[in-house]
Amino acid sequence: MRILILIFFSFFCFDGYTQKVSRENFHSTCINDDYEISFRFPKNYSANISYNIIYVADGSLKLGKYILGDYGDWKATISDSCIIVAIAHKGDWHVKRQRDFIPSDEGGYSDDNFGKADDFYYFLKYELIPHINQKFVKQKSTAFIGHSFSGLFCLYLLFREDKLFDRHFAISPSVWANDEELLKIELAFYKRKKVLKANLFLQAGGLEIFNKVLFSTNEFYERVIKHYSGLQISYSKVNNANHFSIIKPAVDKILALYSK
Repeated sequence: MRILILIFFSFFCFDGYTQKVSRENFHSTCINDDYEISFRFPKNYSANISYNIIYVADGSLKLGKYILGDYGDWKATISDSCIIVAIAHKGDWHVKRQRDFIPSDEGGYSDDNFGKADDFYYFLKYELIPHINQKFVKQKSTAFIGHSFSGLFCLYLLFREDKLFDRHFAISPSVWANDEELLKIELAFYKRKKVLKANLFLQAGGLEIFNKVLFSTNEFYERVIKHYSGLQISYSKVNNANHFSIIKPAVDKILALYSK
């Protein structure tokens, strides 16, 4: 159940034209925690126009700050066809990211602060997305962008009962996490279904060898292209990019899709 949303901060930034960024506090009863939700609006925003609604995880970290434009001159270029909805943890994000983004559906390790991706899924499905749909009635499409642990969660969304987004953008996903629990979830899904109707845009850094990202992402990709019909998937490796330097080129490539 969604409770009162309090708008507490709003400001304007300039990147060649004026774009409004507003922030809200959102309490989730599914998780019993608070999140900061930030919106980056296009130039000349109008409630009478349909927009692409792009949800971005890690709103207070490098991914979210680059897309929201919180770093001043170092900011992403957003098409006027898009509205950004960034989700940020409040408090200890080190702990809360592992709670919200790492799954444990197939018996993987979990405790109160780890492996609760299913709760975050329900938070999106039953609380945040309905609120956003009321706020922005006219929508062209929806998408989710995640990096690292939130990139893992982006992939996890593919194997849930309801597809919450039209497009999924996973940057350097931590497929290795929780003893590769995502691969176990994928295998269980494959035993039930051979069709996966989803759109996935997958990227990893060419230098992500020692953090297990590249190897486990490759394994995930090889599996899903063999297992499913109906899946539209693109996988690219960003040469000379590590786990953090990949964010800018990966995001720029994603957002360019909405400028065409």
